[in-house]
Amino acid sequence: MPASTARLPFEDTEIAIVGAGIVGLSVAHTLTRLGISVRCFDAGAAGGAQSAGGSRIMRAAYNDPRMLWLARKASTGWARWEEEAGRPLIERTGSFLIVEQAEAELKRLAGLDLKVRFVSPAEQEELLPVHRPWAKPVILEEEAGTIRARDSIEWLAGTLGDALHEQTPVLGLTQRSGHVLVSTRSAIYRARRVLVAAGMQTPVLSGAMGVKVPQVYSVHQRLLFPIVGAMTGDLAARPMVSFRDKSDHRHGVLYTYGLPALHDGLFAVGLEPSDADRSGGGHPDQVIEHTLALAAQTLPGLDTSRFTIESCVSTSLEHPDDGAPWESERLEVVRRGAVDFFAGGHLFKFAPALGEMLAGMVLGEEVPAMLRPE
Repeated sequence: MPASTARLPFEDTEIAIVGAGIVGLSVAHTLTRLGISVRCFDAGAAGGAQSAGGSRIMRAAYNDPRMLWLARKASTGWARWEEEAGRPLIERTGSFLIVEQAEAELKRLAGLDLKVRFVSPAEQEELLPVHRPWAKPVILEEEAGTIRARDSIEWLAGTLGDALHEQTPVLGLTQRSGHVLVSTRSAIYRARRVLVAAGMQTPVLSGAMGVKVPQVYSVHQRLLFPIVGAMTGDLAARPMVSFRDKSDHRHGVLYTYGLPALHDGLFAVGLEPSDADRSGGGHPDQVIEHTLALAAQTLPGLDTSRFTIESCVSTSLEHPDDGAPWESERLEVVRRGAVDFFAGGHLFKFAPALGEMLAGMVLGEEVPAMLRPE
């Protein structure tokens, strides 16, 4: 029988991105601005998994100098995005940091050229009126802030137009000479290169190609509380600072945190897990109970009789030098031919910088040194 002359029903694109969270959208946005043909796929809605939620803490106070560099590069990128979007994407209110060795930490951060200082109890009440003043020193990172996460996702997604494919899970990736086939349920796309930045699904897709990505994930709960009375109007006029209390290890956690949920006039409070199985110091019901107790004791400006639960999916990289996986600040790209698998955690604040770095990488540059597996 003669061979068929029918054209195979492939759709061609220069770059395919699997995952439309904040990282995937950032890379797709960068490529689109450069005039590169791109397709960005997500199994659900853009920003609907790890990137979901109303707000994120923006900060640069990191232990790893590479992460400090990345945070600074990202801060410049956020300002550029705001100019492009024509609206604010970050409330630059500053952020509180409470640690056990406060004098040493303030000196360390100041030595990194970060704008930091101690704040008095009176200023604490002014900047964060929902919280009782701490009985220990409080550091203000003045150039930190709160990212308008939902606004950022909506804006980035809107810049992609038909290049964004929501509700389109990628079922498999197949290497071929000179291209990669990207299989979805209703179409097959042919891409010169593929970037997988799909959060908790990244190890699934990498494993199907025989590639190990040392990423783990956990689910933890934070609570969203209404703000008491007249403070709600104050929040709308001048958002409050966020806080990370790394001196408070009650219930066996690494630290406690809080930040304004900017879209809804609420305030989010959470406990970050420290144990190796990343259970947050207990089961979800215990975490909720402990968070309620913490809020009742330290946050009189919140109505703790009413709250909603927000379950957060978080990923991080396992490394023998890091102890519990949750403590890792590592980011990594594992390359297999024309497919790059990106993994890590706490990514939202770095999005503009990662968008540029990963876009350059898929266009032919080497994997950046700070993203290479150790």
